[in-house]
Amino acid sequence: MIKLSGLRLAFDTGFSLAVDALRVREGEVFAIIGPNGAGKTTLLNAMALLNRPAEGTLEIMGRDALASANKLPLRRAMAAVFSQPYLLNDTVFNIVALPLKLRGSMDAAAVEEALELFRITHLRGRNAKTLSQGESHRAALARAFVTRPRLLLLDEPFASLDERVKESVIRDLRKVIKISGAAVVLVTQDQAG
Repeated sequence: MIKLSGLRLAFDTGFSLAVDALRVREGEVFAIIGPNGAGKTTLLNAMALLNRPAEGTLEIMGRDALASANKLPLRRAMAAVFSQPYLLNDTVFNIVALPLKLRGSMDAAAVEEALELFRITHLRGRNAKTLSQGESHRAALARAFVTRPRLLLLDEPFASLDERVKESVIRDLRKVIKISGAAVVLVTQDQAG
């Protein structure tokens, strides 16, 4: 699913990150655990094709992810969820549907399925700005899964949740990952989560 070797990222700030090798197979959940400033998000952004490495190779689904011709199809095969979900001032239904609309393939049944998987069908008509943190995270996860990604990138997705809500969201996410068979890369400071 994702394979990298000799990856090196360097920034004008002087920060650099080097990863000799990493491999995540289809259906695998791979956690990158470390303290703030260790480069976890930097590495995840490279996997999401947001940061271009200075050196090394990055393959996603057996394709050279650094070749410009491959970027759009590979980006469409992945989804990302961040610690603070970015939700627009719109209904939950429309927010979850957005990736499909952007691809010109709106499928209301797929949106309803994603809402159901994360147990937020009752929120479909609510404005995202009125959601609790737990509800916001569920909406962001539903939006990520509505396109049925083959690769899911999670950047501290549970950091701001209280323990009870976090356990519930993690339980639902595990179930959905098992159903979807997506490869998952999770970066976190929390060894328990």
